Amino acid sequence: MTAPAPRFAQFAWDRGCEWLLSHGPIEGPQLLIVPPLFEELNRMRRLIGDVMRALAAQGVGSHLPDLPGTGESDRRIEETGWEDWLAAVPAAARFAGATHVASLRGGALVDHGAGLPLWRFQPAEGAALLRDMTRARALTDPGFDEAAKQALFEAGPTELGGYRVPPGLARALNEARPAVVEGARVVRLATDAKPA
Repeated sequence: MTAPAPRFAQFAWDRGCEWLLSHGPIEGPQLLIVPPLFEELNRMRRLIGDVMRALAAQGVGSHLPDLPGTGESDRRIEETGWEDWLAAVPAAARFAGATHVASLRGGALVDHGAGLPLWRFQPAEGAALLRDMTRARALTDPGFDEAAKQALFEAGPTELGGYRVPPGLARALNEARPAVVEGARVVRLATDAKPA
């Protein structure tokens, strides 16, 4: 049996519609993949696609949503708040008929609302993601000094990793930690000393 071709559909959430890429069968186990945030998604997009095709070959459907303000979203990131991402993930899971959720890196910060079995790969804290993005910006922009870093939380939006991050989203990201979810499985690289 040949798995269906990749499919694109829009799912509705509280404040609009976003795109969802699906691979694999529409029957049987269905996995919602909550992507890493910001530029980490760009670096991992090919890997995620390869994983989705491999899952399809094993008879597992998988679904990758664009979070509001990212990817093909009609919403601009400057108009997006943390609560939008928290609302979009369970809406995508319902639309996809997900039976499980997997999140990658920063996706673990917004993955818990669906109430489904959860698998997290290398979950990251929001402050660490923000620190990496501000360091990268400082390396390429000598004018991005300590005052500019502070303005990220107050004046914004601030260009980080190709995204114009608004102050409210930056503040929420800075405070975000992966939620404690009973039974969640955590997978870490061997070089990461944090508990798995």
